[in-house]
Amino acid sequence: MASEVEAPPPTLPSSIGICLSGGGYRAAAFHLGALAYLDHAGLATKLRAISTVSGGTFTGARYALSCVRSQPFAEFFRDFYRDLMRFDLVELGLARLGTKPATKTRARHDLIVALAQVYAETFFRSDDGGTHLFGEILDADMDVEELAFNATEFRHGIAFRFQKSAKGRIGNGLVSITKEDAAKIRLADIVAASSCFPGGFEPLAFPDDFVWPGGTIPEDVARSVEKRGQGPIALMDGGIYDNQGIESLLLADERRDTDLDMFIISDVDQPSDDLYPFPEEETAAGMTVGTLNLAARALMIACAVTAVIQGAGAWGALRAGSFTFWDFFRYIIPTALAGLTAYLLWWTRRTIRKEMGRIPSVGRAAWEDLRKLRLGQLVGMVRLRITSLFAMASSIFMTRVRALVYGRIYRDERYRHRRVSNLIYDLLPSRRFFFEDRPDIEKPSKALGRVVTVAVEMPTTLWFEKDKPYQLPCLVAAGQATLCYNLMKLVARRFGSNPASYPDDVANFWNELVSDWSAMVADPYALIEPLWPEARPRPPDH
Repeated sequence: MASEVEAPPPTLPSSIGICLSGGGYRAAAFHLGALAYLDHAGLATKLRAISTVSGGTFTGARYALSCVRSQPFAEFFRDFYRDLMRFDLVELGLARLGTKPATKTRARHDLIVALAQVYAETFFRSDDGGTHLFGEILDADMDVEELAFNATEFRHGIAFRFQKSAKGRIGNGLVSITKEDAAKIRLADIVAASSCFPGGFEPLAFPDDFVWPGGTIPEDVARSVEKRGQGPIALMDGGIYDNQGIESLLLADERRDTDLDMFIISDVDQPSDDLYPFPEEETAAGMTVGTLNLAARALMIACAVTAVIQGAGAWGALRAGSFTFWDFFRYIIPTALAGLTAYLLWWTRRTIRKEMGRIPSVGRAAWEDLRKLRLGQLVGMVRLRITSLFAMASSIFMTRVRALVYGRIYRDERYRHRRVSNLIYDLLPSRRFFFEDRPDIEKPSKALGRVVTVAVEMPTTLWFEKDKPYQLPCLVAAGQATLCYNLMKLVARRFGSNPASYPDDVANFWNELVSDWSAMVADPYALIEPLWPEARPRPPDH
Protein backbone atom coordinates (compact mmCIF):
# COMPACT_ATOMS: atom_id res chain seq x y z
CA MET A 1 0.00 0.00 0.00
CA ALA A 2 1.23 3.54 -0.75
CA SER A 3 -0.14 6.64 0.95
CA GLU A 4 -2.28 8.99 -1.15
CA VAL A 5 -1.22 12.08 0.76
CA GLU A 6 2.41 13.00 1.27
CA ALA A 7 3.16 14.01 4.84
CA PRO A 8 6.26 13.69 7.02
CA PRO A 9 5.98 10.97 9.68
CA PRO A 10 5.43 12.61 13.07
CA THR A 11 8.02 10.47 14.84
CA LEU A 12 10.61 7.73 14.31
CA PRO A 13 9.88 4.94 11.81
CA SER A 14 8.28 1.71 12.98
CA SER A 15 8.64 -0.21 9.69
CA ILE A 16 11.68 0.01 7.42
CA GLY A 17 12.54 -1.39 4.01
CA ILE A 18 16.09 -1.62 2.69
CA CYS A 19 17.61 -2.29 -0.74
CA LEU A 20 21.06 -3.87 -0.91
CA SER A 21 22.54 -3.14 -4.35
CA GLY A 22 24.87 -5.24 -6.46
CA GLY A 23 28.63 -4.73 -6.60
CA GLY A 24 30.44 -7.94 -5.63
CA TYR A 25 32.36 -7.99 -2.35
CA ARG A 26 32.31 -4.17 -2.33
CA ALA A 27 28.55 -4.37 -1.98
CA ALA A 28 28.52 -7.29 0.47
CA ALA A 29 30.88 -5.55 2.92
CA PHE A 30 29.41 -2.03 2.62
CA HIS A 31 25.89 -3.40 3.22
CA LEU A 32 27.17 -5.36 6.21
CA GLY A 33 28.29 -2.01 7.62
CA ALA A 34 24.88 -0.45 6.89
CA LEU A 35 23.07 -3.30 8.65
CA ALA A 36 25.52 -3.05 11.53
CA TYR A 37 24.66 0.61 11.98
CA LEU A 38 20.94 -0.11 11.81
CA ASP A 39 21.43 -2.61 14.62
CA HIS A 40 23.59 -0.19 16.60
CA ALA A 41 20.93 2.53 16.24
CA GLY A 42 18.15 0.16 17.35
CA LEU A 43 16.47 0.11 13.94
CA ALA A 44 17.30 -3.41 12.72
CA THR A 45 14.33 -4.87 14.61
CA LYS A 46 12.08 -2.57 12.55
CA LEU A 47 13.16 -4.02 9.21
CA ARG A 48 10.04 -5.35 7.48
CA ALA A 49 11.20 -5.59 3.84
CA ILE A 50 14.54 -6.37 2.20
CA SER A 51 15.37 -6.39 -1.52
CA THR A 52 18.80 -7.59 -2.64
CA VAL A 53 20.78 -7.81 -5.87
CA SER A 54 24.00 -9.62 -6.79
CA GLY A 55 26.68 -8.91 -4.15
CA GLY A 56 23.96 -7.56 -1.86
CA THR A 57 22.27 -10.96 -1.97
CA PHE A 58 25.23 -12.54 -0.15
CA THR A 59 24.63 -10.16 2.77
CA GLY A 60 20.83 -10.26 2.57
CA ALA A 61 20.63 -14.06 2.46
CA ARG A 62 23.03 -14.50 5.36
CA TYR A 63 21.19 -11.86 7.39
CA ALA A 64 17.85 -13.54 6.66
CA LEU A 65 19.25 -16.87 7.91
CA SER A 66 20.42 -15.18 11.10
CA CYS A 67 16.88 -13.84 11.61
CA VAL A 68 15.45 -17.33 11.08
CA ARG A 69 17.74 -18.69 13.80
CA SER A 70 17.23 -15.67 16.11
CA GLN A 71 21.00 -15.25 16.04
CA PRO A 72 22.30 -12.18 17.90
CA PHE A 73 23.45 -9.55 15.43
CA ALA A 74 27.00 -9.43 16.84
CA GLU A 75 27.34 -13.17 16.23
CA PHE A 76 26.00 -12.86 12.67
CA PHE A 77 28.41 -9.99 12.03
CA ARG A 78 31.44 -11.95 13.24
CA ASP A 79 30.53 -15.06 11.24
CA PHE A 80 29.87 -13.20 7.99
CA TYR A 81 32.85 -10.85 8.38
CA ARG A 82 35.11 -13.87 8.89
CA ASP A 83 33.74 -15.60 5.79
CA LEU A 84 34.19 -12.49 3.64
CA MET A 85 37.76 -12.23 4.85
CA ARG A 86 38.78 -15.83 4.13
CA PHE A 87 36.90 -16.89 0.95
CA ASP A 88 38.31 -15.95 -2.47
CA LEU A 89 35.28 -17.23 -4.37
CA VAL A 90 36.68 -17.10 -7.91
CA GLU A 91 39.82 -18.98 -6.84
CA LEU A 92 37.66 -21.63 -5.19
CA GLY A 93 35.34 -21.74 -8.19
CA LEU A 94 38.19 -22.28 -10.65
CA ALA A 95 39.54 -25.09 -8.47
CA ARG A 96 36.08 -26.65 -8.48
CA LEU A 97 35.55 -26.20 -12.22
CA GLY A 98 37.00 -29.53 -13.30
CA THR A 99 35.08 -31.63 -10.78
CA LYS A 100 31.78 -33.41 -11.32
CA PRO A 101 28.76 -31.05 -11.03
CA ALA A 102 26.54 -31.50 -7.97
CA THR A 103 23.41 -31.44 -10.15
CA LYS A 104 22.26 -34.63 -11.85
CA THR A 105 19.92 -32.84 -14.24
CA ARG A 106 22.60 -31.30 -16.44
CA ALA A 107 26.28 -32.08 -16.93
CA ARG A 108 27.53 -28.53 -17.55
CA HIS A 109 30.96 -27.64 -16.19
CA ASP A 110 30.53 -23.86 -16.25
CA LEU A 111 32.17 -21.50 -13.77
CA ILE A 112 28.82 -20.32 -12.40
CA VAL A 113 27.74 -23.93 -11.73
CA ALA A 114 31.04 -24.54 -9.94
CA LEU A 115 30.60 -21.33 -7.94
CA ALA A 116 27.08 -22.30 -6.87
CA GLN A 117 28.57 -25.42 -5.31
CA VAL A 118 31.32 -23.33 -3.69
CA TYR A 119 28.65 -21.05 -2.19
CA ALA A 120 26.85 -24.13 -0.84
CA GLU A 121 30.04 -25.34 0.85
CA THR A 122 31.15 -21.97 2.24
CA PHE A 123 28.73 -19.12 2.89
CA PHE A 124 25.64 -21.34 3.03
CA ARG A 125 26.98 -24.48 4.66
CA SER A 126 24.62 -25.66 7.40
CA ASP A 127 25.66 -26.88 10.83
CA ASP A 128 24.95 -30.50 9.87
CA GLY A 129 27.39 -30.34 6.94
CA GLY A 130 24.67 -29.85 4.32
CA THR A 131 23.54 -26.57 2.81
CA HIS A 132 20.74 -24.14 3.63
CA LEU A 133 17.52 -24.24 1.62
CA PHE A 134 15.17 -21.40 0.69
CA GLY A 135 12.43 -23.19 2.61
CA GLU A 136 14.07 -22.29 5.91
CA ILE A 137 13.33 -18.64 5.13
CA LEU A 138 9.95 -19.19 3.47
CA ASP A 139 8.59 -21.13 6.46
CA ALA A 140 10.08 -18.90 9.15
CA ASP A 141 8.10 -16.61 11.43
CA MET A 142 10.31 -13.52 11.34
CA ASP A 143 10.03 -9.74 11.56
CA VAL A 144 11.06 -9.34 7.91
CA GLU A 145 7.75 -9.91 6.11
CA GLU A 146 8.83 -9.19 2.54
CA LEU A 147 12.14 -10.48 1.21
CA ALA A 148 13.25 -10.51 -2.45
CA PHE A 149 16.44 -11.95 -3.91
CA ASN A 150 16.49 -10.52 -7.44
CA ALA A 151 17.74 -12.08 -10.68
CA THR A 152 17.06 -11.30 -14.36
CA GLU A 153 15.62 -13.88 -16.74
CA PHE A 154 16.71 -13.67 -20.36
CA ARG A 155 13.75 -15.40 -22.00
CA HIS A 156 11.50 -12.37 -21.55
CA GLY A 157 14.01 -9.75 -20.35
CA ILE A 158 12.32 -9.12 -16.99
CA ALA A 159 12.99 -9.61 -13.29
CA PHE A 160 12.87 -13.05 -11.69
CA ARG A 161 12.34 -12.82 -7.94
CA PHE A 162 13.00 -15.49 -5.33
CA GLN A 163 10.89 -13.94 -2.62
CA LYS A 164 9.18 -14.47 0.69
CA SER A 165 5.86 -12.65 0.42
CA ALA A 166 2.27 -13.20 1.46
CA LYS A 167 1.04 -12.01 -1.95
CA GLY A 168 3.98 -11.80 -4.37
CA ARG A 169 4.89 -14.53 -6.87
CA ILE A 170 8.10 -16.52 -6.76
CA GLY A 171 9.47 -15.95 -10.26
CA ASN A 172 7.44 -13.45 -12.29
CA GLY A 173 4.09 -13.02 -14.02
CA LEU A 174 5.10 -15.31 -16.90
CA VAL A 175 6.99 -18.08 -15.12
CA SER A 176 6.28 -18.75 -11.46
CA ILE A 177 6.75 -21.63 -9.05
CA THR A 178 4.91 -22.67 -5.93
CA LYS A 179 6.14 -22.04 -2.42
CA GLU A 180 6.39 -25.80 -1.88
CA ASP A 181 8.74 -26.25 -4.83
CA ALA A 182 10.70 -23.07 -4.08
CA ALA A 183 11.35 -24.39 -0.57
CA LYS A 184 13.53 -27.13 -2.12
CA ILE A 185 15.93 -24.66 -3.79
CA ARG A 186 19.37 -24.18 -2.29
CA LEU A 187 20.13 -20.63 -1.16
CA ALA A 188 23.49 -21.08 -2.87
CA ASP A 189 21.76 -21.48 -6.26
CA ILE A 190 19.63 -18.38 -5.65
CA VAL A 191 22.71 -16.32 -4.79
CA ALA A 192 24.50 -17.68 -7.88
CA ALA A 193 21.58 -16.61 -10.09
CA SER A 194 21.37 -13.17 -8.47
CA SER A 195 25.13 -12.50 -8.81
CA CYS A 196 25.77 -14.05 -12.24
CA PHE A 197 26.97 -10.94 -14.08
CA PRO A 198 27.48 -11.05 -17.88
CA GLY A 199 31.01 -11.30 -19.15
CA GLY A 200 32.26 -12.71 -15.86
CA PHE A 201 30.01 -15.75 -15.82
CA GLU A 202 27.76 -17.86 -17.99
CA PRO A 203 23.96 -17.76 -17.59
CA LEU A 204 22.58 -20.13 -14.95
CA ALA A 205 19.96 -22.45 -16.47
CA PHE A 206 16.74 -22.68 -14.46
CA PRO A 207 15.74 -25.24 -13.37
CA ASP A 208 18.41 -27.53 -14.89
CA ASP A 209 21.50 -26.07 -13.18
CA PHE A 210 19.81 -25.98 -9.77
CA VAL A 211 20.40 -28.87 -7.39
CA TRP A 212 17.07 -30.52 -6.55
CA PRO A 213 16.40 -33.22 -3.91
CA GLY A 214 17.04 -36.61 -5.44
CA GLY A 215 18.34 -34.98 -8.63
CA THR A 216 14.80 -34.67 -10.00
CA ILE A 217 13.23 -31.38 -11.12
CA PRO A 218 9.71 -31.03 -9.65
CA GLU A 219 7.06 -31.62 -12.32
CA ASP A 220 5.25 -28.33 -11.68
CA VAL A 221 8.50 -26.39 -12.07
CA ALA A 222 9.33 -28.13 -15.36
CA ARG A 223 5.80 -27.51 -16.65
CA SER A 224 5.87 -23.82 -15.73
CA VAL A 225 9.19 -23.30 -17.52
CA GLU A 226 8.20 -25.26 -20.64
CA LYS A 227 4.79 -23.60 -20.91
CA ARG A 228 6.22 -20.41 -22.45
CA GLY A 229 9.27 -21.66 -24.32
CA GLN A 230 11.61 -24.48 -25.13
CA GLY A 231 14.37 -25.51 -22.77
CA PRO A 232 15.50 -23.93 -19.50
CA ILE A 233 15.40 -20.22 -18.67
CA ALA A 234 18.69 -18.31 -18.59
CA LEU A 235 19.02 -16.47 -15.27
CA MET A 236 21.64 -13.78 -14.76
CA ASP A 237 22.56 -10.95 -12.42
CA GLY A 238 19.60 -9.05 -10.99
CA GLY A 239 21.50 -5.83 -11.62
CA ILE A 240 20.85 -6.10 -15.34
CA TYR A 241 17.21 -5.26 -14.66
CA ASP A 242 17.56 -3.15 -11.50
CA ASN A 243 20.94 -3.04 -9.76
CA GLN A 244 19.53 -1.31 -6.69
CA GLY A 245 16.51 -3.59 -6.12
CA ILE A 246 14.24 -0.54 -5.77
CA GLU A 247 11.34 -1.88 -7.83
CA SER A 248 11.01 -5.01 -5.69
CA LEU A 249 10.93 -2.90 -2.53
CA LEU A 250 8.26 -0.59 -3.95
CA LEU A 251 6.16 -3.61 -4.99
CA ALA A 252 6.53 -5.02 -1.48
CA ASP A 253 5.33 -1.71 -0.05
CA GLU A 254 2.28 -1.77 -2.34
CA ARG A 255 1.38 -5.27 -1.17
CA ARG A 256 1.48 -4.30 2.50
CA ASP A 257 -1.64 -3.24 4.38
CA THR A 258 0.33 -0.40 5.98
CA ASP A 259 3.04 1.74 4.42
CA LEU A 260 6.72 1.35 5.14
CA ASP A 261 7.87 4.42 7.08
CA MET A 262 11.36 4.46 5.60
CA PHE A 263 13.08 3.27 2.41
CA ILE A 264 16.86 2.89 2.62
CA ILE A 265 18.67 2.47 -0.69
CA SER A 266 22.14 1.17 0.12
CA ASP A 267 24.01 1.60 -3.15
CA VAL A 268 27.68 0.98 -4.01
CA ASP A 269 27.54 2.20 -7.60
CA GLN A 270 30.82 3.98 -8.30
CA PRO A 271 30.84 7.62 -9.47
CA SER A 272 32.35 8.42 -12.85
CA ASP A 273 32.88 11.72 -14.61
CA ASP A 274 33.78 9.99 -17.87
CA LEU A 275 32.01 6.75 -18.74
CA TYR A 276 33.90 6.42 -22.03
CA PRO A 277 37.35 8.03 -22.22
CA PHE A 278 37.90 8.37 -25.98
CA PRO A 279 40.86 6.16 -27.04
CA GLU A 280 43.88 7.81 -28.61
CA GLU A 281 43.79 7.92 -32.40
CA GLU A 282 45.69 5.15 -34.13
CA THR A 283 48.46 6.28 -36.46
CA ALA A 284 48.06 5.80 -40.20
CA ALA A 285 51.50 4.14 -40.47
CA GLY A 286 52.17 0.58 -41.63
CA MET A 287 51.12 -1.43 -44.64
CA THR A 288 47.72 -1.10 -46.25
CA VAL A 289 44.97 -3.69 -46.02
CA GLY A 290 45.48 -4.44 -49.72
CA THR A 291 49.18 -5.14 -49.16
CA LEU A 292 48.32 -7.44 -46.25
CA ASN A 293 45.88 -9.27 -48.49
CA LEU A 294 48.56 -9.81 -51.13
CA ALA A 295 51.01 -10.99 -48.46
CA ALA A 296 48.40 -13.41 -47.08
CA ARG A 297 47.71 -14.76 -50.59
CA ALA A 298 51.44 -15.24 -51.22
CA LEU A 299 51.87 -17.00 -47.88
CA MET A 300 48.87 -19.22 -48.60
CA ILE A 301 50.34 -20.26 -51.97
CA ALA A 302 53.79 -20.79 -50.43
CA CYS A 303 52.33 -22.98 -47.67
CA ALA A 304 50.31 -24.98 -50.20
CA VAL A 305 53.42 -25.55 -52.37
CA THR A 306 55.45 -26.47 -49.27
CA ALA A 307 52.81 -28.98 -48.25
CA VAL A 308 52.87 -30.56 -51.71
CA ILE A 309 56.68 -30.76 -51.82
CA GLN A 310 56.97 -32.17 -48.31
CA GLY A 311 54.17 -34.61 -48.99
CA ALA A 312 55.92 -35.78 -52.17
CA GLY A 313 59.12 -36.29 -50.22
CA ALA A 314 57.32 -38.38 -47.63
CA TRP A 315 55.66 -40.45 -50.35
CA GLY A 316 59.02 -41.04 -52.07
CA ALA A 317 60.62 -42.20 -48.82
CA LEU A 318 57.71 -44.57 -48.18
CA ARG A 319 57.91 -46.08 -51.68
CA ALA A 320 61.65 -46.54 -51.40
CA GLY A 321 61.22 -48.25 -48.05
CA SER A 322 63.63 -45.79 -46.43
CA PHE A 323 61.05 -43.96 -44.27
CA THR A 324 62.33 -43.81 -40.65
CA PHE A 325 60.98 -42.50 -37.38
CA TRP A 326 62.80 -39.20 -37.87
CA ASP A 327 61.23 -38.77 -41.31
CA PHE A 328 57.92 -38.28 -39.48
CA PHE A 329 59.27 -34.99 -38.16
CA ARG A 330 61.10 -34.19 -41.43
CA TYR A 331 58.09 -34.66 -43.71
CA ILE A 332 54.74 -35.34 -41.98
CA ILE A 333 54.74 -32.56 -39.37
CA PRO A 334 55.86 -29.82 -41.84
CA THR A 335 53.33 -31.07 -44.40
CA ALA A 336 50.50 -30.91 -41.82
CA LEU A 337 51.50 -27.48 -40.54
CA ALA A 338 51.92 -26.00 -44.02
CA GLY A 339 48.64 -27.52 -45.19
CA LEU A 340 46.74 -26.34 -42.12
CA THR A 341 48.16 -22.81 -42.46
CA ALA A 342 47.21 -22.69 -46.13
CA TYR A 343 43.69 -23.89 -45.33
CA LEU A 344 43.20 -21.35 -42.51
CA LEU A 345 44.36 -18.50 -44.73
CA TRP A 346 42.04 -19.66 -47.53
CA TRP A 347 39.10 -20.02 -45.11
CA THR A 348 39.73 -16.59 -43.54
CA ARG A 349 39.89 -14.82 -46.93
CA ARG A 350 36.78 -16.68 -48.12
CA THR A 351 34.84 -15.75 -44.96
CA ILE A 352 35.82 -12.10 -45.22
CA ARG A 353 34.75 -11.99 -48.88
CA LYS A 354 31.44 -13.61 -47.96
CA GLU A 355 30.78 -11.21 -45.07
CA MET A 356 31.67 -8.19 -47.22
CA GLY A 357 28.83 -9.15 -49.51
CA ARG A 358 26.49 -8.26 -46.65
CA ILE A 359 27.63 -4.64 -46.44
CA PRO A 360 24.50 -2.56 -47.21
CA SER A 361 24.28 -0.87 -50.61
CA VAL A 362 27.87 -1.47 -51.81
CA GLY A 363 28.59 -5.10 -50.89
CA ARG A 364 31.97 -6.44 -52.13
CA ALA A 365 32.58 -3.26 -54.07
CA ALA A 366 33.56 -1.71 -50.73
CA TRP A 367 36.83 -3.67 -50.99
CA GLU A 368 38.23 -1.10 -53.43
CA ASP A 369 37.97 1.53 -50.69
CA LEU A 370 38.86 -0.64 -47.68
CA ARG A 371 42.03 -2.00 -49.27
CA LYS A 372 43.52 1.51 -49.18
CA LEU A 373 43.27 1.73 -45.38
CA ARG A 374 46.41 1.43 -43.29
CA LEU A 375 46.41 -1.39 -40.71
CA GLY A 376 46.59 1.16 -37.88
CA GLN A 377 43.41 2.81 -39.15
CA LEU A 378 41.61 -0.53 -39.41
CA VAL A 379 42.68 -1.53 -35.90
CA GLY A 380 41.44 1.84 -34.61
CA MET A 381 38.03 1.38 -36.25
CA VAL A 382 37.61 -2.09 -34.75
CA ARG A 383 38.86 -0.94 -31.35
CA LEU A 384 36.40 1.97 -31.22
CA ARG A 385 33.49 -0.31 -32.07
CA ILE A 386 34.39 -2.89 -29.43
CA THR A 387 35.17 -0.44 -26.63
CA SER A 388 32.08 1.71 -27.29
CA LEU A 389 29.89 -1.41 -27.35
CA PHE A 390 31.37 -2.56 -24.04
CA ALA A 391 30.91 0.91 -22.51
CA MET A 392 27.29 0.96 -23.65
CA ALA A 393 26.53 -2.42 -22.05
CA SER A 394 28.54 -2.04 -18.84
CA SER A 395 28.31 1.68 -18.05
CA ILE A 396 25.94 3.78 -20.15
CA PHE A 397 23.12 1.24 -20.20
CA MET A 398 23.49 0.58 -16.46
CA THR A 399 23.55 4.32 -15.72
CA ARG A 400 20.31 4.75 -17.65
CA VAL A 401 18.66 1.84 -15.83
CA ARG A 402 19.80 3.30 -12.51
CA ALA A 403 18.28 6.69 -13.39
CA LEU A 404 14.98 5.05 -14.32
CA VAL A 405 14.62 3.04 -11.10
CA TYR A 406 15.71 5.96 -8.92
CA GLY A 407 13.20 8.10 -10.76
CA ARG A 408 10.37 5.90 -9.54
CA ILE A 409 11.03 6.76 -5.92
CA TYR A 410 12.36 10.32 -6.36
CA ARG A 411 9.68 11.66 -8.68
CA ASP A 412 6.87 10.35 -6.48
CA GLU A 413 6.09 12.83 -3.71
CA ARG A 414 4.60 10.05 -1.57
CA TYR A 415 8.14 8.90 -0.78
CA ARG A 416 9.69 12.31 -0.22
CA HIS A 417 9.96 12.07 3.57
CA ARG A 418 10.58 8.33 3.64
CA ARG A 419 13.53 7.77 1.31
CA VAL A 420 17.17 7.55 2.35
CA SER A 421 19.81 7.14 -0.34
CA ASN A 422 22.89 5.62 1.24
CA LEU A 423 25.47 6.04 -1.53
CA ILE A 424 28.99 4.70 -1.02
CA TYR A 425 30.53 7.94 -2.30
CA ASP A 426 28.47 10.34 -0.15
CA LEU A 427 31.41 11.03 2.18
CA LEU A 428 34.16 11.37 -0.40
CA PRO A 429 36.32 14.46 0.32
CA SER A 430 35.23 15.92 -3.04
CA ARG A 431 31.53 15.82 -2.15
CA ARG A 432 29.69 18.72 -0.50
CA PHE A 433 29.05 18.09 3.21
CA PHE A 434 25.34 18.53 3.97
CA PHE A 435 26.00 20.16 7.37
CA GLU A 436 28.66 22.54 6.05
CA ASP A 437 26.98 25.51 7.76
CA ARG A 438 26.34 23.73 11.06
CA PRO A 439 29.19 24.41 13.54
CA ASP A 440 27.68 21.85 15.94
CA ILE A 441 28.29 19.02 13.47
CA GLU A 442 31.88 17.91 12.94
CA LYS A 443 33.21 17.82 9.39
CA PRO A 444 34.48 14.49 8.01
CA SER A 445 38.09 13.92 9.01
CA LYS A 446 40.97 13.04 6.68
CA ALA A 447 41.03 9.56 8.22
CA LEU A 448 37.34 9.04 7.39
CA GLY A 449 37.94 10.41 3.89
CA ARG A 450 40.72 7.85 3.31
CA VAL A 451 38.48 5.02 4.48
CA VAL A 452 35.65 6.07 2.16
CA THR A 453 38.05 6.53 -0.77
CA VAL A 454 39.36 2.96 -0.34
CA ALA A 455 35.77 1.70 -0.23
CA VAL A 456 34.72 3.57 -3.38
CA GLU A 457 37.80 2.54 -5.37
CA MET A 458 37.53 -1.18 -4.71
CA PRO A 459 36.65 -2.94 -7.99
CA THR A 460 33.65 -5.24 -8.42
CA THR A 461 35.22 -8.60 -7.54
CA LEU A 462 34.43 -11.67 -5.44
CA TRP A 463 37.64 -11.42 -3.45
CA PHE A 464 39.68 -8.92 -1.47
CA GLU A 465 43.21 -8.17 -2.62
CA LYS A 466 45.72 -10.00 -0.43
CA ASP A 467 48.08 -7.02 -0.29
CA LYS A 468 45.26 -4.71 0.86
CA PRO A 469 43.97 -6.21 4.14
CA TYR A 470 42.33 -2.88 4.96
CA GLN A 471 39.71 -3.16 2.16
CA LEU A 472 37.17 -5.14 4.19
CA PRO A 473 37.24 -3.02 7.38
CA CYS A 474 37.21 0.17 5.27
CA LEU A 475 34.07 -0.96 3.43
CA VAL A 476 32.27 -1.92 6.63
CA ALA A 477 33.30 1.33 8.34
CA ALA A 478 32.17 3.30 5.27
CA GLY A 479 28.78 1.56 5.41
CA GLN A 480 28.36 2.48 9.07
CA ALA A 481 29.49 6.09 8.77
CA THR A 482 27.57 6.77 5.56
CA LEU A 483 24.27 5.48 6.93
CA CYS A 484 24.75 7.46 10.17
CA TYR A 485 25.35 10.59 8.08
CA ASN A 486 22.32 10.00 5.86
CA LEU A 487 20.04 9.32 8.82
CA MET A 488 21.19 12.65 10.26
CA LYS A 489 20.27 14.30 6.95
CA LEU A 490 16.84 12.65 7.03
CA VAL A 491 16.12 13.90 10.55
CA ALA A 492 17.25 17.43 9.67
CA ARG A 493 15.06 17.48 6.56
CA ARG A 494 12.02 16.07 8.33
CA PHE A 495 12.17 18.01 11.56
CA GLY A 496 14.25 21.10 10.80
CA SER A 497 17.65 22.35 11.88
CA ASN A 498 16.79 23.11 15.51
CA PRO A 499 17.07 19.94 17.66
CA ALA A 500 15.42 21.80 20.56
CA SER A 501 12.14 21.67 18.63
CA TYR A 502 12.26 17.92 17.96
CA PRO A 503 9.85 15.49 19.69
CA ASP A 504 11.54 13.79 22.64
CA ASP A 505 12.17 10.44 20.91
CA VAL A 506 13.50 12.17 17.80
CA ALA A 507 15.75 14.43 19.91
CA ASN A 508 17.19 11.39 21.70
CA PHE A 509 17.74 9.64 18.39
CA TRP A 510 19.40 12.74 16.93
CA ASN A 511 21.77 13.01 19.89
CA GLU A 512 22.77 9.35 19.45
CA LEU A 513 23.41 9.91 15.75
CA VAL A 514 25.57 12.98 16.41
CA SER A 515 27.51 11.12 19.11
CA ASP A 516 28.16 8.17 16.79
CA TRP A 517 29.13 10.53 13.97
CA SER A 518 31.66 12.31 16.17
CA ALA A 519 33.12 8.97 17.25
CA MET A 520 33.56 7.83 13.64
CA VAL A 521 35.01 11.18 12.58
CA ALA A 522 37.64 10.73 15.28
CA ASP A 523 38.16 7.02 14.52
CA PRO A 524 36.41 5.51 11.47
CA TYR A 525 36.73 2.04 13.05
CA ALA A 526 35.06 3.12 16.29
CA LEU A 527 31.91 1.02 15.75
CA ILE A 528 33.62 -1.96 14.07
CA GLU A 529 36.03 -2.83 16.83
CA PRO A 530 33.35 -3.73 19.42
CA LEU A 531 32.05 -6.26 16.85
CA TRP A 532 35.40 -7.37 15.39
CA PRO A 533 38.32 -6.37 17.64
CA GLU A 534 40.85 -7.71 15.10
CA ALA A 535 39.86 -5.04 12.52
CA ARG A 536 43.27 -3.40 12.77
CA PRO A 537 44.49 -2.75 9.19
CA ARG A 538 44.24 0.93 8.37
CA PRO A 539 44.42 2.42 4.89
CA PRO A 540 47.67 4.17 3.90
CA ASP A 541 47.92 7.93 4.35
CA HIS A 542 48.40 8.52 0.62
